Amino acid sequence: MPVKRRLAAAALELVTPGQTILIDDSTTCLYLAQRLPERAPITVVTHFLALIKVLAGQPGVNLVALGGTYYPSYDAFFGVQTVDAVAGMRADLLFMSPTAVTHGRCYNQTHETVAVERAMIDVAARPVLLADHTKFTRQGLYLLAPLTAFDTVLVDPGLPTAELRGIRELGARVHVVGSSR
Repeated sequence: MPVKRRLAAAALELVTPGQTILIDDSTTCLYLAQRLPERAPITVVTHFLALIKVLAGQPGVNLVALGGTYYPSYDAFFGVQTVDAVAGMRADLLFMSPTAVTHGRCYNQTHETVAVERAMIDVAARPVLLADHTKFTRQGLYLLAPLTAFDTVLVDPGLPTAELRGIRELGARVHVVGSSR
């Protein structure tokens, strides 16, 4: 999907060699993972099996896989073990993409996802949200965090101007990828 590739390219610009990067179980971040070896050497920490498979064996990528209970529908690991593993770390950057963004807050569909992602936000020096405009038209069940919990929110130009203005009024730092807005 071109929009997700552009968001991933913008996220890649935030990565510098030597950093430790946490990545969630989003498809948007899979596009980022494909390009992370360009910033090697780096350490990548994730609970997303698909992402682990993309980065396994890549030169210059120190890969840390978080265990826990495997959820086939997400192709990822969740649970107390995953949360505890994240809590014992510190990362320079976190990249994640929620199920939905509504009224300046991010949501996901399961409490397991929210628990792991909140732990990731807590240990990241710089949490970054990647949210294409379709995320702003969806609904999610469980509150993850307000947009202001993120250092940077990357969106695409498909986000309506009124929505963008509202996010900025909340105090979130938003960058529209591929636009001067």
